[in-house]
Amino acid sequence: MAESTARRFLSCLLVASDSLETRAFVRALHAGGLAVLEREPGESALRMAESGEFDIVVRAFDGDGVAGLVDVARLGTSGRPVVAVFSEARPELVAEAFAAGADACMELGADARVIVAQVHAVLRRAGAYAAAAVGDCGVLQVGDLVVDCDRCEVQRGGMVVPLTAAEFRIVEFMARNCGRVLRPHEILNAVSDEYRYLPREAQDVFKVYVRRIRRKLEPDEEQPQYLVTVRGFGYRLEGGRQRVMPAAREA
Repeated sequence: MAESTARRFLSCLLVASDSLETRAFVRALHAGGLAVLEREPGESALRMAESGEFDIVVRAFDGDGVAGLVDVARLGTSGRPVVAVFSEARPELVAEAFAAGADACMELGADARVIVAQVHAVLRRAGAYAAAAVGDCGVLQVGDLVVDCDRCEVQRGGMVVPLTAAEFRIVEFMARNCGRVLRPHEILNAVSDEYRYLPREAQDVFKVYVRRIRRKLEPDEEQPQYLVTVRGFGYRLEGGRQRVMPAAREA
């Protein structure tokens, strides 16, 4: 079977100050099928938002109404779909955000179902679903790796790879983002429900997972062809050497 691209998570850039508690909001987005990268407000975050790398941008407000509205207006003119999020969605702020160009507004502490529904509605209007199926489990394929999300099972060349639950979640997330270089804290925070990793802390923790996964996944741990290190940046999941896949799997 020829190599195909796995269905991926859609991507979200969350621009929010450290003073805001965003953990539950980010968790809701992850559950709704979005890979989230957080950045502090500023020019570098705006340039990143305008780059076209992300499917949607969320600008969170923390008492910085004027600066936040300027950001929303700038992003609106760049063609990026943007959602304004408030710690308290006062009517005057919501009205100003819509006037500035926001595609949707909501409270940071909103119910997870509302958060996901609002973001998906914006993505539908932006046409993002033409390129990816959000929240669709099924089977992901990256080269000769098959990630069966319904059965929580990974196969390499038709053979089952015995991963733990945590290892499977890491491989699944990376398969949904195949072709992207992912940072350790981005991966761990996407698959962790209880803990939020800082970048430096995540480096050491993820190295342990990398060793364990490679021991099971790679034919040669010293020359990885699936879980590949991109020095100075992070890790990328690749499809290995192309092999002939069986026509059908056992039920």
